[in-house]
Amino acid sequence: MIATKFTALAIAAGLVLGTSGCGLMSPIDSRIEYAPADGTQVDLETLKLRNFMYLTDGTVSAIAGSVVNPGLESKTLKISYTDAAVNEIKVVTISVNAGQKLDLGFNGTRALAINLGGSAGGVVNITVSEGMSEEVMNVPVLDNTFDFYQPIIDSLKLVEPSAQ
Repeated sequence: MIATKFTALAIAAGLVLGTSGCGLMSPIDSRIEYAPADGTQVDLETLKLRNFMYLTDGTVSAIAGSVVNPGLESKTLKISYTDAAVNEIKVVTISVNAGQKLDLGFNGTRALAINLGGSAGGVVNITVSEGMSEEVMNVPVLDNTFDFYQPIIDSLKLVEPSAQ
């Protein structure tokens, strides 16, 4: 009688542990950090760069994305890149007010027209810095395959280069 109860308890425990083992041993997906969009992201000292992508139609191109400053002071973002047309390093400086989300190419704003020379499906590199923090971003190159990006690419024909 005791052996039967022990056997039944062992089988029940084995079933419970066997069927819940996946939940016990697998990581919780919501705790894995990832970019939930087509672009890439980077966190600097204070500034957070989100959904950065390089859009091109083969003739004109620009960086699109968002810069978020959750801090209490204005911050300056520097974007360094090698201009593909003249093969020299250029720097673009962007001021972001405290508590501001600055869109580049989204929500009716202008994209940052720069020439990195990438083609759709590839990856280009830019260096972003704020204060003492500096990161190299591997930015995906996209075209108008997705209708969502068509207005941004169409607006590139109206954008003047922002490089200094």
